Amino acid sequence: MKLKIIISSIAILGIALLGSCTQEKRLPEKDLSQNDKNRKALRIIKTACFSCHTPEREIVGGRSGPPFHKIRQHYVDEGTTKEEFVSAVSSFLKEPTKEKVKMKHAYEKFGLMPRMPLTSDDITMIAEFMYDNDLTAEQWSKSAKMADVSETGEELDYKSLGKQIALSTKSVLGKNLMSAIKNGGSHSAVEFCNTRAIPLTDSMAKELNAKVKRVSDKPRNSDNHANELELKYIADAKSQLSNGAEIKPHLFESNGKMIGYYPITTNEMCMQCHGTTDEDIDKLTQTKIAEKYPDDKATGYSPNELRGIWVIEMDKK
Repeated sequence: MKLKIIISSIAILGIALLGSCTQEKRLPEKDLSQNDKNRKALRIIKTACFSCHTPEREIVGGRSGPPFHKIRQHYVDEGTTKEEFVSAVSSFLKEPTKEKVKMKHAYEKFGLMPRMPLTSDDITMIAEFMYDNDLTAEQWSKSAKMADVSETGEELDYKSLGKQIALSTKSVLGKNLMSAIKNGGSHSAVEFCNTRAIPLTDSMAKELNAKVKRVSDKPRNSDNHANELELKYIADAKSQLSNGAEIKPHLFESNGKMIGYYPITTNEMCMQCHGTTDEDIDKLTQTKIAEKYPDDKATGYSPNELRGIWVIEMDKK
């Protein structure tokens, strides 16, 4: 389904300073109305969450996570306040762990969900929307259009648009990757990444009308090595993360294009292929990595480290 890119006016939280960029321009900060918050929450849910947690009844290929309204039911009872709900949901989304799992059956069936690259403000917005809206299939069909509606004449928020494109692509790749691991083990994920990840990313880029790529300072595939400007952002982002700060996306204009950088951080699931050799990565997966990627540099990570970045290039409207 085509992703509509009519984006409402939403807050710009500050662009990380990475040195001078060709024709770089800052976008003005704007306040969010409640309607804008709802639209933004819906867009994030639609692009980042529904590939696994869709409310639709009929799912091609089966589900890879419980639907949103079922998740809400496990966090809300008669005495639950909005503040309690938002706190519990936010805590899990910021750092999913087995100890925080409320849906034991879903955990046994689907495994632990990966950590999503969402800001604290975005997570709070999603949790508040979940509390106020029980997104069953019927209610989602009524609400879905709101995610794509904007006030006439509002300026495109390229930073948020790029983020939604990155999240949408990550969601599709993640769903396929989790399916490969579930059906064949972590070594099957290596096979998927080798043969399907780049074509699937290119397909999503065409679908979303943008240029999309993943790059790293420690690539598995040498074609994904970051350039000088991307390496500068990666170094600064790693510094932010090591100091306990939240990594900020970066947006700049170059040659009539709007280009956004968005962090990719590791989680527990990543360790199966990107963790410490012998401790996290089994022998069969090690063999498959060596076979498919003889120049691999993408191991030795721990959870919550910067693995690389999404680079999203958009036409300036």
